[in-house]
Amino acid sequence: MKRWFDLKHPTPWHKNPEDEDWIGSGPEYYKKGSFHNKLGMWLMWIFFGIVIVQVLHAFTVVPFFPIPFTTLLGVGFICYVAWRASK
Repeated sequence: MKRWFDLKHPTPWHKNPEDEDWIGSGPEYYKKGSFHNKLGMWLMWIFFGIVIVQVLHAFTVVPFFPIPFTTLLGVGFICYVAWRASK
């Protein structure tokens, strides 16, 4: 069994460009305005839109009672600790 933490041997995620299973990637393969790039940008902005709609929907559905209640509970605990420590 190959020991992957031994740095004298190559790891599987560091491929040699001369290998037959080499898949080129990186800046030299990037084509600005290619179909692959445009499709990825469309999918990214659709995802961002869905997330924004979900967050806005959550703001309208979830009551805001837990947020101020938790904040006041935390401030009250801090005041209690300060009061007890001052004695």
